[in-house]
Amino acid sequence: KPGLGMVKGELLKKDWFVALVFSLLFLIGVFNGAAFLERLERIAYDAGIQSAHRNPGAAENIAIVTIDDESIQKIGRWPWPRSVLAEAVDRLSAAKAKVIGLQIFLSEPQTDAGLGYIRRLGAALGKAAQKGEVARLLTQAEQELNTDRRLAEAIPAAGNVLLPMHFTFGRPVGKPDAPLPDFVQRNHLPRIVARSQNVETPRQTRATSLPLAAFGQHTAGIGHLNLIPDTDGAVRSDALAVEYYGDYYPSLALLLAARSLNLKPADITVNLGEGVKLGNLNIRTEDDLRMLTSFYQRADGGTPFATYAFSDVRAGRIPAAQFANKIVLIGATAAGIGDRQVTPISESMEAPVFTAHVISSILNQDFYTRPDWAVGAEAVLYLALALYLMLLLPRMPAATAGLVSFVLLIALLGGGHYLLLREQVWMKTVSPALLLLFGHVLLTTKRFFMTERQKLRVE
Repeated sequence: KPGLGMVKGELLKKDWFVALVFSLLFLIGVFNGAAFLERLERIAYDAGIQSAHRNPGAAENIAIVTIDDESIQKIGRWPWPRSVLAEAVDRLSAAKAKVIGLQIFLSEPQTDAGLGYIRRLGAALGKAAQKGEVARLLTQAEQELNTDRRLAEAIPAAGNVLLPMHFTFGRPVGKPDAPLPDFVQRNHLPRIVARSQNVETPRQTRATSLPLAAFGQHTAGIGHLNLIPDTDGAVRSDALAVEYYGDYYPSLALLLAARSLNLKPADITVNLGEGVKLGNLNIRTEDDLRMLTSFYQRADGGTPFATYAFSDVRAGRIPAAQFANKIVLIGATAAGIGDRQVTPISESMEAPVFTAHVISSILNQDFYTRPDWAVGAEAVLYLALALYLMLLLPRMPAATAGLVSFVLLIALLGGGHYLLLREQVWMKTVSPALLLLFGHVLLTTKRFFMTERQKLRVE
């Protein structure tokens, strides 16, 4: 009887067995999330986004006011007194901006050192400080030095300013130390729909950083400004909602889009496992409510969003008509103070520009999805390619096998690219293509060496 070693040796000579073992090992790497394969899939995804020249649509209704290097040179080093921000808010409000997104965290008070001395001086002077020229000067000094109060007055006067907050991701263990303030809780999303019991919930959070009550209680809304990078560090999506101890809070971009449509948080429906409904707009998302956003470029590679320097807006050098009935974003882009993200179309995209892309994607209903059938289709591709390598490829002449494999390879990569560009569906076809390519090379190499061995034996 043949020994076990002889049986193994005979099996290793069989093309179908070699193809089976290789396919199983490859699939184990795929399902375990091999970093190399995931990286290649995202490179292909980014290439598709870059070649998709999509109509920005709502971009013409978005304007960006940048706190750039030029503005800092003209106004002074950052951080500016918040009265400077208040002046820009007043300008934009007077220009009839539809909604103003102030992408600056206002979680700590900004108190001038001289303000305390002015107040102590007034207390020391007593009644003498309550009348005449002394009273006028002290009042004027206090108003100019109390920059927080100046911005706190500008926000309710405008009536359409939205502010950001920031969450700390993590699964909560117990209960929060204290409930969120009312001015934050009124932004939570009350309409939550779960189609089944086994659905993935949004990203959970366990702590938050909020704007000061002096600013937050008079805003038109507060949304989170958390970004979730992929494993390669790039940002391709926006978490339209996150969970905080059972409540769901919208992103700043989603809230700005809603306010531009005269909608409130109560008008937003979260369909767990499916997406978000904003009025009559249905936004398909990943299971954790991340929207794979579109990115827009002009023909010359520039941004399609109108951009203005903060210093020019503050000085009134920009015509009011440029902001009338528009979504206006105010954010930092200067070197050293502004957050920048790696995205499919840029290696250094400023935070307000990224928000503009997200808002435009929401309003245009222009986003990418990975539907459930895409995952099933990928599984079918793996099975079909494994059977091809096991049963068909070994029976073909070398030239025919090379031609068939080449056609299949082009069909896989081209089909995935077509679905991404035309249907905005992300199917991961790079990994199946690599299974085909490496499998073909492996079997062809094996056949070559087996032929060489036979030639030597005959000789």
